Amino acid sequence: MSGKDSSPALLEARIGVLENQVRFLMRLSGIELSALREASDQDLLGHYQNAAQSIGFSAQDVPVPVVERWAELFLQLSEIEFTRLQGLVEYDHTWEPFYTLCVKLQTQVRQGKNFAIDPGSRELYAALDKGRKNLRDAAIIMIRKHPQTIPLRARVLLEADRPLSI
Repeated sequence: MSGKDSSPALLEARIGVLENQVRFLMRLSGIELSALREASDQDLLGHYQNAAQSIGFSAQDVPVPVVERWAELFLQLSEIEFTRLQGLVEYDHTWEPFYTLCVKLQTQVRQGKNFAIDPGSRELYAALDKGRKNLRDAAIIMIRKHPQTIPLRARVLLEADRPLSI
């Protein structure tokens, strides 16, 4: 038996080991993904629809507790959830509304009048930035899977590594 054996049993064992390692590292990092991994399709679709609808609202209208909940969600999303959403909404780039909303919320927090002196605002911005990077990483994986269907606005979003002006 060589180290390159790709029998189904060996591949399944390797996947199991990788999943355990990822769970350990996620716990170590303080990020728990299990809530979304176990979420029903309806709950996941609800998050997607809320993100898509929230993009249209003025960012100044989003209360801080809501921004905090979004920041937590952005940290939990991965290509697994985006792949599940693809079948529900029949769109390849399901990461897009989440990424757009994250950047919009980052901009709101950064442009807040007390941002320079309020540690809470800076911590919230840092959490959103970590979420944006997480979404960007997942988006890149999704783009590699579906490069033929990426819309131009999505390319522009990912090329800019700074929050947009509103």
